[in-house]
Formats: sequence, structure tokens, C-alpha cells
Amino acid sequence: MKIALITPYHTPPVRGNAVTVRRIAAHLAAAGCEAAVYSLDAMTAADILHGIRQAAPAVIHAFHAHLGGRVAREVARAVGVPYIVTLTGSDVYEALEDGRREETLAVLHDAAAIVAFDASVKHHITDHHPSLAEKTRVIPQGVELPGDDFHWGEERFEAGEFVFFLPAGLRPVKNVGFSLPPLAELHREEPRVRLLVAGLILDEKYGATVLAELDRHPFARYLGVVGRDAIGALYRRADVILNTSRFEGGMANSVLEAMAFGRPVLAADIEGNRSIVLEGKTGLLYRDEGEFLRKARQLLEDDALRRHLGERGSRLVQERFSPEREAVAYRELYGRVLG
Repeated sequence: MKIALITPYHTPPVRGNAVTVRRIAAHLAAAGCEAAVYSLDAMTAADILHGIRQAAPAVIHAFHAHLGGRVAREVARAVGVPYIVTLTGSDVYEALEDGRREETLAVLHDAAAIVAFDASVKHHITDHHPSLAEKTRVIPQGVELPGDDFHWGEERFEAGEFVFFLPAGLRPVKNVGFSLPPLAELHREEPRVRLLVAGLILDEKYGATVLAELDRHPFARYLGVVGRDAIGALYRRADVILNTSRFEGGMANSVLEAMAFGRPVLAADIEGNRSIVLEGKTGLLYRDEGEFLRKARQLLEDDALRRHLGERGSRLVQERFSPEREAVAYRELYGRVLG
């Protein structure tokens, strides 16, 4: 079965959409599908239409209802094949709530199927648009361990440091600057506390603001873009992984990867994070700055708690978030769409 995957981003491979699409494409091949990727950061809509006409896939699979979905809708009309849409986050929590709403809804209404990473995201959509409920499926994200260049990671740490690691692109939704004031307070209490941030600058204005804030706090460092071949070393060496997002489209790749490495997670108490971070079991959740500081301090002081959360998180990922299972679920969905 030939499948055309349309994604907003594919290069560099560290963006969330790129990580997701690369993983799904690789495992679809193992599941018996021939998947070709068409990325809007490298091709125009006309280029994608031409490529899909030549390839003649059975199904078009778009990621992000507004970005990938609009192109998929037009291409599907032109070539006469069905399309499905995987919701990735900002389409649900931004595009459906601003000036892009009507266009995004049209994409969802015309899709043969819609996929959410978690039931909370499905309910967020279908509670407001019940006509979409029947076609919306939940397929959890899979997770693959990124590269683990041990020597690269060791060069960035000093002995005795207690490291909070925040892997996130620098854009407002990731709320990267949130962690600085409470961690600055914790650093005053315990000078070995460090904050490391790694990710693309996706919003120049916001990125400049965050970098300026980091510069004012000597305990914090921005590592820039860390490749998939090396970021595993940061997960493995860090003591706590942070997620400070204002929203997630389900389970964040970074949280899943942290758990896969057996690292404890401290994450914002939002729908997407609650799908995998179970309070006191697979991680800790915070609702405000005071709770963040209290729980960060708890993780700093309690070795047994960190081990417990890391072990439970690792088991959860192994049991529920297999990339092979993810690919099989998509293959079965393509089959249902085709009847």
C-alpha cells in the first residue's frame, strides 16, 4: 500500500513534527506500507501535487490540520484519493481558535479520518464539534531513543552538578523562560543546580528574549540545536527533564524520550502532559511557579523519588508507546479508510 505523508517540517530532524513523521515513515515500511514524505519546508504545494500524481498513493496522510491538512485537502481533490489528518497540537489549540478556524474546520470535515495522540485531545475537538467524533481515532505516539553520544554529553557537564534539562524549540508556546525564576531561587539554596536548554530558535523575538534572560543567570545555559545523534546523552546525564509548554497535542516527544531513558519528569499540568505524566507515579506536574519550585526542590533532595519516577516512566513507555504498534494502527486505519 502506497501512502503519501505531508508534513509541515522535516528538516532539521529535531522539530517535533519531523521526529514524528520520520519515525512513522520508517515503521510503516516495516509494517508493509510504502511511505513517501512530502515536506512543506522543502517543497511547494504544486511540487507536492506533482509528486503525488506521479506516485499514485492509495491514501494521503497529513500532519497538522491547518499546515499539512490544507495541502492534503487540495491534492486529494485533484487526484481523487482520500486523506486523513493527524492533529499535532497548535492546530487544535491555536488554529481552531483564531482566524484560521473556518479553513481548519473545513479540512477536518472533509478528511476521511482524524487522528489524535490522546483521548483528551479527541475530546477537546469533539466536545466543540460533535460531528467529527465518529471519524476521530486515538493512536498514541510511539517513541524511539535518540542517539546517545556519551562523549559529546560528558563535555557539557561538571562533576557534582544537578541538572534540569529543558529540550524545546524557542517559541512562545514552549514557555521556556518560565523555569528561570523558580530555578534561580533553588540555585540560591543549592549552588550546584543547573539549567540546560536545547532547541531551535523558532521565533526570533521570543528566542532573543529567552537568550537574554539565560545570560542574566549564570547557572543556566543554552546549548543551541542538539542533533538527534547526541541528545540522548543529555537525557541520560540530566537529573530531571522539564516540560513547560502551554499546550501539547498529546504526549510530547521530549517527555516520551525522557521516560524511555528512565529520567524523572517535571511538567506543566496541561492536557497533553497529563496523558502520560501521572502525578507521583511517572512524573510530577505543576500548576504555578510556587508548585514548580516546591516539586523541583523535592526532586533535588529525594534520590529515591527520582529513581521511582524514572523506573515507572520507563515501564509505561515500553508497555504503551511502541513505534511498531503505532505503525500497525495507522496501517489498519488506512485499510478502513479504503473500505
